[in-house]
Amino acid sequence: MKVNDKNYLDTQGFSVFLYDSTYHPVFVDQKNTAMEMILHGQRIATNGDVRLMPTPEQWDLVATLKGRHADKANSRLSADLAFPTFDLSYTLEVAAEPGGVRVSINLDKPLSQKLIGRAGFNLEFLPSIYMGKAYLVDGTKAGIFPRTPNDAMTKVLPLSDEPKKAYYLEDWDKAKGYTQPLPFAEGKSITLGIDDALARVNVVSDTANLMLFDGRDRAQNGWFVLRSLIPAGKTTGAIVWHIRPDVIPNWTRPPMIAHSQVGYDPRFSKVAVLELDPNYNAPKTARVLRLMEDGTYKQVLEGPIPPATPWLRYVYSKFDFTAVKEPGLYVIEYGGQRTAPFPISENAYANIWQDSLDHHIAAQMDHVAVREGYRMWHGASHLDDGRMAPVVGEQFDNWNQVSATDGKYKGGDRIPGMNVGGWYDAGDFDLEEPAQLSVIQSLALAYREFNLNYDELTVDEAARAVEMHRPDGVPDTVQQVKHGALLILAQFHNIGHAIRGTHEPDLRQYTQVGDGASKTDGRMYDPKLGANETKGDFSGKPDDRWIFTTNDPYTQWNAIAALAAAADTLKGWDDALAKDCLETAIQAWKDTKADPTKYPVDGNLDRAVPEAPAGGGVLAASQGVVSGAQPAAQTSSRRRGGGSGLDWNAALELTIATKGAEPYKSRLKELFPQMITPQQMEIHGWTAVRALPYLDASAKEQMREAVKNYMAGLDKRLDETPFGVPPSLGTWGGSGAVVEMAIRMYFLHKTFPDLVGPEYTLRAVNYILGTHPVSSTSYVAGVGTVSKTKTYSNNRADNAYIPGALIPGYIIIKPDFPECIDDFGFLWFEDEAVVAGSASWVVAGNAAEAITKER
Repeated sequence: MKVNDKNYLDTQGFSVFLYDSTYHPVFVDQKNTAMEMILHGQRIATNGDVRLMPTPEQWDLVATLKGRHADKANSRLSADLAFPTFDLSYTLEVAAEPGGVRVSINLDKPLSQKLIGRAGFNLEFLPSIYMGKAYLVDGTKAGIFPRTPNDAMTKVLPLSDEPKKAYYLEDWDKAKGYTQPLPFAEGKSITLGIDDALARVNVVSDTANLMLFDGRDRAQNGWFVLRSLIPAGKTTGAIVWHIRPDVIPNWTRPPMIAHSQVGYDPRFSKVAVLELDPNYNAPKTARVLRLMEDGTYKQVLEGPIPPATPWLRYVYSKFDFTAVKEPGLYVIEYGGQRTAPFPISENAYANIWQDSLDHHIAAQMDHVAVREGYRMWHGASHLDDGRMAPVVGEQFDNWNQVSATDGKYKGGDRIPGMNVGGWYDAGDFDLEEPAQLSVIQSLALAYREFNLNYDELTVDEAARAVEMHRPDGVPDTVQQVKHGALLILAQFHNIGHAIRGTHEPDLRQYTQVGDGASKTDGRMYDPKLGANETKGDFSGKPDDRWIFTTNDPYTQWNAIAALAAAADTLKGWDDALAKDCLETAIQAWKDTKADPTKYPVDGNLDRAVPEAPAGGGVLAASQGVVSGAQPAAQTSSRRRGGGSGLDWNAALELTIATKGAEPYKSRLKELFPQMITPQQMEIHGWTAVRALPYLDASAKEQMREAVKNYMAGLDKRLDETPFGVPPSLGTWGGSGAVVEMAIRMYFLHKTFPDLVGPEYTLRAVNYILGTHPVSSTSYVAGVGTVSKTKTYSNNRADNAYIPGALIPGYIIIKPDFPECIDDFGFLWFEDEAVVAGSASWVVAGNAAEAITKER
């Protein structure tokens, strides 16, 4: 085992990373940092480092990384780390040795008395791999990793002189009772997964005993934790483990055949991408077989496989089977692997978006009860919304309240009328304002562009009741646009402007999963009542969510756009509400234009990034740096792309809603040249095609030239990955950017079909549906033959999913390991479906269907 050119320890079948990734600045512990092990193509373990609890949770204290070193000559990785508030500094070292690696902790000085019995080395193992598998302790004591956590718990109280934590962590610890599980196994040697040849690994400790804990005792997203306490008085070699994976000699990862799980239209391109181990002796041909009525398979095509090209950890080839056009069910065979059946059909894309609209988006609806047959997805939630958030500095999940007052309200005051409309943002229950505005605009666009009269929901806002599979005569897109508009109108009518959103007041409520209606008591808080006292619609329980009234130019202008889009959509269905939306948008445009200092328009359409106060922030709080309540973050001038008007979307939607009225039309004309620059085209510039009917005839020719310039370099950029779509290189899966590509290219193709072909949209849609790295599982839950059925949704505690939820998809575990785990739904950066993503998918899915119907 050697340190390779990417500075990690590697041998065929086994790799060890050390702090190639660090803790996230907002979400802190994401289960993808410190020491990580990849065995036979699976990341079996992560978070190997010193921790102060047996089963730490997301925001618990983590070490500060001071430096990282790769010693190729001695096949060794090391990291310099510290817990400054505990005066603890040490080196974590991972060195190759025969059969595996030696892991050691070397302290600068012996542990202080307060850390004895608390500081230990933890390494966390993935539950979906090991639960139900066998382990062996000291060669004699056998057991099975539990499927359900059921360990004895004990209290681990904080020390009297323990460094102060952030207020929300202090409150959370008290609410949870300071509990930790006891180990379910203990010894000097533990072999994990003895019955699984792909996951078997032995760990021997030279120092303290090894203990196995179940992190799921405290949180459903916990992992199995292997831990040894650091002995008192030790420095060099305070912890020494020998980790010996049972690596299969000359192991190579089987080929992965990436293809669309819903199939293909006969008339369009059909290309599977083959993801291959660099050490794999790849066959030169692949086959397409037709599934016959009697269950047999008949070969219809055998085609050549071109030479593979490297990308990150693997190499990639393509198999073009466009020649197969006859409708039917097919599979692809390559290298001993056979895909699940998929259709070739003129209706291949006809049913790819409905679950997103009528299951996922519907199940995310706040302030109403949602029913499906015998099942209640949730009751009417958060009817006690809400109270203005106090100024407390940066809160968890990147929330922050700017000012102590907003008009007639101050922190803690009830803001009336806010318990209407909106959607849970993602796997949590907050109302993220950008998401609300995005859903409104996406569904309004889908309704108007595709004449989307699909109706399978009953929505009764007055009764706060929604029922699936029950048409009521109103298009579901219209009803969802109305649901969002009610929330945004409530903000303007009761506060006077758009806001940051509505969020949980504490971590106990924020981390809850299940029925959103059970998070609060549904009664408005009255401080005059006792903690368990109720009186009518009021109670003494301060569980009402906080309304963050912070306003910024991006949100304000985008809210105006959303209301204008809603007005245009609601006309003829709810004229009174449409009128309210349009009048509110017009008045907000006037008010916002009248205050250019507060609402500048010379920024970029992408949202400005808030900068955390110096010394503050969520990660800092989890590293022991707590600076108390601080002023809100200031809006950064860092913006992606070139400069353009923040009011573009508002001008566009108001122009459409008013059928070309002024001053919106003139503002469109003024901004148009800025919007069609190469920098802007891929962000929001493509939306300029929707403005063309309201501009001079010359505008279309200008747009044509801009699209030519854009297309000239597009293929080269897309070819940087084997899949021909934007890569996922951030800390959150990149499916959203691919869906945006599908939408963008559809509108450019529709307007300039001679310049932009249909294949870009279909390629992006096929990517989402299975033609992507790691596995060919569809990223849309429940859609396609093989799809993601464990997602980071609000029902994740049941290892379940919400149909139609669009997950983020793969990320790169740095430096080079693409990952999206099929049978595990607790990594939010891979699995958490956001409601705005599902709304965008409704547009993209309809775009794909529209393209295949072109004649």
